Amino acid sequence: MKSPMKSPLHIRAAAVGGLCLLGLTLVACVPSPLVWDGEATRRSGALGDSVGLELDPEAPDGVRFPALWTPAVWPDEPGLCVTSRRAARALGTEAYASWFQVKPDSSVLLRVARSDDGGLTWNAPVTADDTDVGRAGCGRPAPYIAADSLNGYVHLAYHLDAREGAGLFFTHTMERGALFHQPVPIVYGDRPSAAAVASRGDTVVVVYEDPNSRMPRLGLALSRVQGHIFEHRLSASDETGEARTPRVAVRGTRMVIAWTASQRAGTTPRIAIRAGTISW
Repeated sequence: MKSPMKSPLHIRAAAVGGLCLLGLTLVACVPSPLVWDGEATRRSGALGDSVGLELDPEAPDGVRFPALWTPAVWPDEPGLCVTSRRAARALGTEAYASWFQVKPDSSVLLRVARSDDGGLTWNAPVTADDTDVGRAGCGRPAPYIAADSLNGYVHLAYHLDAREGAGLFFTHTMERGALFHQPVPIVYGDRPSAAAVASRGDTVVVVYEDPNSRMPRLGLALSRVQGHIFEHRLSASDETGEARTPRVAVRGTRMVIAWTASQRAGTTPRIAIRAGTISW
């Protein structure tokens, strides 16, 4: 991602009582809401589409990579893109599944269904986002779905070609899948990009492949209001090699992201792991 151009007068800032003296201008000094522990660590391997991420103090690097949960029975309907199916367990025996459904013109609907018996049977699906006007059909990254362990809210992050412009979007339900809120744009960009989402109460984190970066990098969006708006957007991956297949986990104020990192074409990929503390 490009850095903003610096004016000759605006070459450094000094913090003064919560304000920053920038050149000859006094402006508000906004502290970063995320403090990284340091540079990313790396281990052998790569993250597949069926792998998740969890914080685990007893595991190497404090994380583990469990398989994403899959139900015993999947919902089905005409036009369902099988490769886009994802599911998540919520509170108790409640579970949710999401997928893209292709329309006759090759645009898609984002669909979600709720199960009340742990994925054995499913209620009628609802449409979570109907704004796609693209023609990619099933040829797009799968939406990522996650359920909050505190409040049971269900969050989705996904890329589509909306009427207002292509990009990565977020939507969620606070009504057990009966109603999904108006989609919130995370970042606009034409390149189909994968994303992941995690939450803990009011804090929601979306990590995503930046659709505008020349070399594949990750961006990160933070919300302290359950995803109704995202107040902060930050660079997430380091500057070493390409970054793909993002994953994120949150526990309390601790957050960890992971991605598949590669130096150049033909080299062996590695899993990069970066942890930090959310400071609000």
